[in-house]
Amino acid sequence: MTEAITFLLPPFVACVLMIGLFGYLGIHVLKREIIFIDIALAQIAAVGATVAHVFFHAGEHSLVAFLSSFGFTVLAALFYSQVGKRIKQIPHEAIIGVSYAIAAAAALFLLAIAAGGDVHLEHMLTGSILWVNWHEILGLGIVFGLVGLFHFMYRDRFIRLSEQMAQTDHHEKSALWDFLFYVSMGLVITLSVHIAGVLVIFSFLIIPATISAFYSRSWTGRLIIAWSVGILSILFGLAFSYRFDFSCGPSVVSFLGLSLVISALFRKRQ
Repeated sequence: MTEAITFLLPPFVACVLMIGLFGYLGIHVLKREIIFIDIALAQIAAVGATVAHVFFHAGEHSLVAFLSSFGFTVLAALFYSQVGKRIKQIPHEAIIGVSYAIAAAAALFLLAIAAGGDVHLEHMLTGSILWVNWHEILGLGIVFGLVGLFHFMYRDRFIRLSEQMAQTDHHEKSALWDFLFYVSMGLVITLSVHIAGVLVIFSFLIIPATISAFYSRSWTGRLIIAWSVGILSILFGLAFSYRFDFSCGPSVVSFLGLSLVISALFRKRQ
């Protein structure tokens, strides 16, 4: 028992850090009705890391890989913050979906010409949460803490903007805060994608926030529900992974998906 706790403690702490911030950002994503923005940014960050891997032979945890990933997400953030007010004929979600498809195709093309591309592809999708170390967790905690503090300080502005975007189009003066929202989310996704993978990040952002929307309309209520569901799913997912020697990322995603199904059925009965 002690051995299991010692082995699973680092991935559990890393997952809790991610669910703490992604649970909050996911509520914004649902309010803005841009469901695929998280997986699009994660995929774009993965393309940046793949470019560094293919053309500069950079390791996954190297500074070059991080700068390449973050540079791609900053460009994507600038694009997403501007495209909504410049292209009115096409829904914002459709543009995000198309950009995700292009990024996924680009990643597959780059990996096809790279040595060991199949291994890199699997790691890009599922990550390696089980092998995260305390040094990575410390870096993750510092950046997540700073981004969380930034969103807390300007929470009224971000919340008001997300509430307005659910009802109206972009306002000219909101472009800067839109950009800051996308950049801050892109930064934490860039740091998380090589640890958790694209699928896990998407699940952390969307599933807890979706479950919270079933039962609460207030931001505080949704946060509490999203964090509670996320942490419980992480606990069960990691325990299942350890007990049955199953891949950690897919295990956590499976329990998040199961939580969503149970919550939806329970809500329907109510």
